[in-house]
Amino acid sequence: MALCGDDHKKLADRINRVEGQIRGLKKMVQEDRDCFEVLKQVAAASGALRSIGMMILEDHLKGCVSDAIRNRTNEDELIRQAIDIFLKFTK
Repeated sequence: MALCGDDHKKLADRINRVEGQIRGLKKMVQEDRDCFEVLKQVAAASGALRSIGMMILEDHLKGCVSDAIRNRTNEDELIRQAIDIFLKFTK
């Protein structure tokens, strides 16, 4: 199944920013930077990844799951998957 939603460029741009944050984190570790500074960047990257995940989940619920319910095709499985992934995001 392909990604739901149609703004793949926006999603790719956000992933690129996170990739840059991760490279920055690696450099901070290599430079033996202050723990607090590194932890702030870890929190920022983690929040950015969580935001990307929620964006994809929202598109999935509005697209794939909604279509499955409307068409009565595989809706129980898609709803179960959505609940499973939502639970992973709330840990």
